[in-house]
Amino acid sequence: MKNRLRTLFIAIVAVAFTSLSACDNAAENSKNALLNTGAKIGSGAMQGSLNEFNKAIKLDPKSARAYSARGAFKYATGDSKGAIADLSKAIELDPKSLAAYSGRGSAKFTTGDIPGATADFISVARLALFSSSAGESGKEGGNNSGGDSEKETGRDSGKDSGKDQ
Repeated sequence: MKNRLRTLFIAIVAVAFTSLSACDNAAENSKNALLNTGAKIGSGAMQGSLNEFNKAIKLDPKSARAYSARGAFKYATGDSKGAIADLSKAIELDPKSLAAYSGRGSAKFTTGDIPGATADFISVARLALFSSSAGESGKEGGNNSGGDSEKETGRDSGKDSGKDQ
């Protein structure tokens, strides 16, 4: 009788353990199915967003904002080279676009183009400085896209001060 009880107890423990394992596997399979579904939805949404940017560019191929937005989207999704191409086009269309220079600098940094990234970040700083000194803090860029006029940098105010002293 003792052996029967022991065998019955072992069988019950084995069945309980198997049931728990099956529940864990079912939960894991359910979680994986949910993650896969979410990934498919996310992938579809991303493709839909890219399609909308493409439509905007097709409707207005001279829209620097559309190229800049698509470039930012590409960068966010890991396509740094595509982002650089779109952001370069945005800069070509609007050389005073802080967002385009900033985004392209980040994308260049990601691809390892440190000199290119540095040049873009310097352009951002120049544009930001000149736009605020020109009283256009709400707009991107100032009146001079080159950014080297003596008047804008304030270099003309101190030229003669060294001669007088």
